[in-house]
Amino acid sequence: MKQKVFQIIVIFIFFVGFWYFYGDEFWDYQDTQQQEKIYQESISEKKESFDMQNISTLEDTQLFVTPDLWLLDDIVSQIDNAQERVYLEAYIFTERDMRDAIIRAHSRGVEVKVLLENNPYKAPYLNDAHYNDLDSAGVNVAWSDPLNYSLNHAKMLIIDDTAYVSTGNFSYSLFKHNRDFLIKILDSEFLEILEALFLWDFWHKNIGIYHENLVLSPDYSRSKLTNLVRWAQKSIDFYFPYLADEDFQNVLFELAASGIKIRWIVDTTFYKENPELIELYISNWINLRKINSWKLHAKSIMVDDSIAYVGSINFSTYSFDENREIGVILQEQNVVTTLLEVFNSDL
Repeated sequence: MKQKVFQIIVIFIFFVGFWYFYGDEFWDYQDTQQQEKIYQESISEKKESFDMQNISTLEDTQLFVTPDLWLLDDIVSQIDNAQERVYLEAYIFTERDMRDAIIRAHSRGVEVKVLLENNPYKAPYLNDAHYNDLDSAGVNVAWSDPLNYSLNHAKMLIIDDTAYVSTGNFSYSLFKHNRDFLIKILDSEFLEILEALFLWDFWHKNIGIYHENLVLSPDYSRSKLTNLVRWAQKSIDFYFPYLADEDFQNVLFELAASGIKIRWIVDTTFYKENPELIELYISNWINLRKINSWKLHAKSIMVDDSIAYVGSINFSTYSFDENREIGVILQEQNVVTTLLEVFNSDL
């Protein structure tokens, strides 16, 4: 009898201690698990009902094309003038002027959060220097959670009421050497979506978020971009350095065979090192060219000269299904027109 009483007391003390030290964390974990379950169920429904006709018009949207060192100066100036917040989520962050501006923003009381990938492919220590500099300056900097996605390959910057979604990493090469695109977004509703997405990622919550214009990996980028190209009636123009997904490749072959005019600009290195693949694409009625002027890092799709996608997705299986990637579908004519002008020039 005494032994049973002793066991009950021990169990009681254990549970009291557990709830005292870990109770909040336990319920937070349970809440997060429930939120993730609800989100995944909701996304499944929305993926099935997604329609290109529901794409919204995003107010005050602008496309920037690199190389452009002026753009770097302008972004640094915006960070220096930030009043409320600077959020940065990046696969690679090595640009020094942006780093210094972020530290200055933190020192004057601006809310600063930086989320970096801890293990870039074949360059596992690339972000360490900036991470350590930011951490030493007291900036709230974190590594992405590898349990939520294989790599955080996203490139996003939020400064007060302005957001940039980029195809390029935040390195000096983005502004000096690469053909890349940055979408500047001032639309308040979409900005709230991007802010929520950033904060979920920063706090390692695998919940995600949905918007008709948002293209998000690993959640629903494959289905949305497949829907986008299948929407074409006349033409599809691509910027992407390489293609490494058989299903998406076969969709393009099918569309080209049906009479859709497909033009594709690839990176020079990919073109030179994969002659058999290049011949395969050309034999399947794809007008494929290598870029000659710049290092191609951009990823974009233009359909029927009227709607466009710009984002970080590399059109590979990992990019679609494993990584965190962020992109935007746009129908703003100023963006599409600029993209087409640059594309035709590069072609």
